[in-house]
Amino acid sequence: MSRTLPDGGPSVPRPLRVSGYHGAPTPATLLVVHFDRSQRMRRAAKGLAGFWGAMMVSVFIPVAHFVLVPSLFGIGIWQFLRRLRRRELVRGAHAVCPDCGVEQDFELAVGRRFPQGVRCRSCRRGLTIATVEAA
Repeated sequence: MSRTLPDGGPSVPRPLRVSGYHGAPTPATLLVVHFDRSQRMRRAAKGLAGFWGAMMVSVFIPVAHFVLVPSLFGIGIWQFLRRLRRRELVRGAHAVCPDCGVEQDFELAVGRRFPQGVRCRSCRRGLTIATVEAA
């Protein structure tokens, strides 16, 4: 299963396993978006523009602009460099809930630390997503 996600290249599936309270664990795939150089530059410029836009607005806030302007300037540059270096981004996981059987996309915490706890949107039960090796 390879899907194209809205702001990047095709997602590359990675095997995972979802376990819940009842039933057998179900397979899941990690959705990872890969960015080429132009997509990374576009993402980095958007991040920089957002923080520097906020910086321009904060110039007109009395007293607070002494802290906000330099902070937003620095955070904008940091965000630009961070997004420029990031070649791939984890967007979530796609799986079937082992408890209720509903197919859905799960949002994951930042990074690739597993196991992670998630919640099914249909039955509201807590589930665990783990790598196949750790399951």
